[in-house]
Amino acid sequence: MLKQLIVNTGSNMAQLFVSMVVTFVMAPIYLKMMGHHDYGLREMVLAIVGYMGMLDLGMRPTVSRFASMHNALRDRESLLIVYSSSLVFLTIVGTFLGAFFWVWAISFPEVLNPEGGDERVKYTLFLLLVGAQIFFSFPMFVAESYLEGLQRYYIKNMINIAFTILIALICYITMTPQNALVLLVGLGALFQAIRLLLFGGMLMRPAIGSIYPNFRYFSRGKLREMLSFGFKSFIQGAASRVERMSDRIVIGSILGPAAIPVYTIPSTLVGYISSITMTLTHAFMPLFSDLSARNQHGRIKSIYMLSSKLVVGLIIPMAVGICIVGGPFIARWMPGEFDPALVDAILVLLVLYLCVPMLNPFVSRYLTAINKHGIFAKVAPPAALVNVGLSIWFVYEFGVIGAALGSVFPVFVVMPIFLKAVAGQIGITMLEYVRSVILPAFFPVSIMGGGLIWWRYQYGLETYFEIVGAVLVSAMIYGGIYWTAALNREEREFFLRVIPVKKLLRRPTVKNKGKG
Repeated sequence: MLKQLIVNTGSNMAQLFVSMVVTFVMAPIYLKMMGHHDYGLREMVLAIVGYMGMLDLGMRPTVSRFASMHNALRDRESLLIVYSSSLVFLTIVGTFLGAFFWVWAISFPEVLNPEGGDERVKYTLFLLLVGAQIFFSFPMFVAESYLEGLQRYYIKNMINIAFTILIALICYITMTPQNALVLLVGLGALFQAIRLLLFGGMLMRPAIGSIYPNFRYFSRGKLREMLSFGFKSFIQGAASRVERMSDRIVIGSILGPAAIPVYTIPSTLVGYISSITMTLTHAFMPLFSDLSARNQHGRIKSIYMLSSKLVVGLIIPMAVGICIVGGPFIARWMPGEFDPALVDAILVLLVLYLCVPMLNPFVSRYLTAINKHGIFAKVAPPAALVNVGLSIWFVYEFGVIGAALGSVFPVFVVMPIFLKAVAGQIGITMLEYVRSVILPAFFPVSIMGGGLIWWRYQYGLETYFEIVGAVLVSAMIYGGIYWTAALNREEREFFLRVIPVKKLLRRPTVKNKGKG
């Protein structure tokens, strides 16, 4: 089980790493080829697609959970019922949502090009292909969630990695300013269709489960049961999507699509902190669920506190580092595209928005594991609405930076609520959590941050070599201080058991077999 956990988590991290590298290489190319208008337009439309994604009504995590449960019970018939029922439902949903873009494409594609010009064909094709991508995506979600539920993350991750690289290579070779917008979304639609076939084909293999679609196994009762279970996840997911996606739509609607890239580029950079955190914490939900079922609350408390401390000890220096180094990096990455002062300000605000919730990184995993995640359904929607309202107001008042500013305020209200909920469950106070988990990182990160600021303004960070050098040196300084000053002996011993550094560094010995 541990081996499987390591393989799945490792493949998740590999997919994230490949995505980061591809984004680093291709984002400047996409921006140059598409221009600010089309690049921002694509981000805006994808935000609309993101909103539509919540209309799965929480089925993706539900399918994964039901697949895992029935697989553990060796209940093959229920596996087939869940697969067929969810596949029919999400195929119907995907068809209706895809039709929205197909009607848009035929009726009034010119709304995407308010500046005029004879580009109706381009935007018509763009919308048709977006609709096709949605059509294939929803049934693909079922097969993908099933692979996750059967603990075959590495299969879907390997396929996703291959397709990410392949799409980037095709775009690098064939993309031009004339075909950029249509080519990128067209490849997205094509590979969604191929992923659907591959994931579905993998499930049909006897070694994985011989899971196949069969309308004979469609069950309205099972579908109602799944939708009922997924409702809480749907509410939380809907609120989360509104928060994440609304900024692009607000900026594009008020300031125009050309203003979106200056926001989304820093957002992409900061977003990788959240991605890394979510990847590291993903495997803990079944662990917490198992321990809770066996009433091992003492172990839950110790694991929760120690794991939170280690993850927070990673998040805080990353957040501070991006605030200081992110601006020079983007200036080198996309020279001449954006105002450096504006980028710096957006980075700081987005770091606060995305990273403050991560100071309690296991909250969602733990509360979902013990079926106490209903609090998200109560708190997340009002926070999302406040976020959107403030963003609209502030964008009118302050421009692009207003979207980031509007996102920050609700975070400082919501984060203590979730922390209090967790503290009550594991038997600690909020002050104890802050003192034990968050505060230990402040001294080492202050030294690291002070050094980075001095380096930036004394010597500059104008080349990749200087940026990488500053990051590596500051990371070593932070790591050394955190290891010696923030962790006690038991915590250091735990870390070395999980990651056996000494064993990895030990030189292999050659046994003397004697003379033969």
